[in-house]
Amino acid sequence: MRAFVLDGYGVIADHVRLAEIADPVPGQNDVRIEIHAASLNPIDFKIAHGDLKRVSKYQLPRPFGFDASGVVTSVGAGASKFKTGRCRLCPRVARHDRYVCRANRPWRKSRRAQAGHNSHAEAASLPLVGLTTVQMFGRAGAKSGQRILIHAGSGGVGTFAVQYAKHLGLHVTSTTSSKNADFVASLGADRVIAYDRENYLQQDGKYDIVYDTLGGAFTVDAFKVVKRGGVVISLSGPPDRDFARREGAGLLVGIAVWLMGRKVYAASAAAGARYEWSFTESNGDQLRDIAALVDSGAIRPVVDREFAFEQLPAALTYLEAGRRGQGGVEGEVGE
Repeated sequence: MRAFVLDGYGVIADHVRLAEIADPVPGQNDVRIEIHAASLNPIDFKIAHGDLKRVSKYQLPRPFGFDASGVVTSVGAGASKFKTGRCRLCPRVARHDRYVCRANRPWRKSRRAQAGHNSHAEAASLPLVGLTTVQMFGRAGAKSGQRILIHAGSGGVGTFAVQYAKHLGLHVTSTTSSKNADFVASLGADRVIAYDRENYLQQDGKYDIVYDTLGGAFTVDAFKVVKRGGVVISLSGPPDRDFARREGAGLLVGIAVWLMGRKVYAASAAAGARYEWSFTESNGDQLRDIAALVDSGAIRPVVDREFAFEQLPAALTYLEAGRRGQGGVEGEVGE
């Protein structure tokens, strides 16, 4: 079996290689999936560069990916509710063209994909961005009538977040480039701020929630536009102070997390607003809910570009360069 693996941190071309590994054999509570498409996310190139090694330890070599869509080919005795030949989408296992996954991971049959209405690439674009957004909105206490600012509304996370926020009844403002402004508006955004024409910090009004998908200065600046008592939820900012506890990390990691987040927490205190950092967990019920929203048409998956399986290093480079137009970046296997 073929699998792309990361054998060291640094330049992608130097440390991402295609390898032959043993075929997986499903155990008692496993299912084996023939993966037809996998999705890449910014966390993939961040892991490759070692950006997260101070707070998350990965054993190398390690396979790539978090999201996949495929077909069940073998089922363990303890996973009898899963049937061979069924289409499935799943998070955290987009590793190989065939792979074993624990049956208690979140799975959902995509009726629309099975009926041919959604491709495997579209299905693979959903799990990580969907679960992250659903869980972060939950932690923020998002509810109908609130005002939310979503950065990068044309990106992989942003395209889902804009649609999901509208589904919940929020008033949505989103930033994007002027070339993608009409597209983000078509997803349901009530107001679109073209960052190459307007400065979002100079616009009227403040937000109950700011969804920071960019990190860096955007994380600290989010507290300039969030309401007192509001919340900034971030995918790309420093880990929050609960991270080390959740990970069971030691004292040194705890100190590193504190140092990384000191500017953000100072801004949080000054603004009287809460800071929440993305920590995505597998959740079968939530994944089923996401698939149901797609089935109903409330959410439509957005794919920017598809790459062949062998082109994974090129896809990572494309993703990192930020040249994406709209949506996520997918790799197709065996289709």
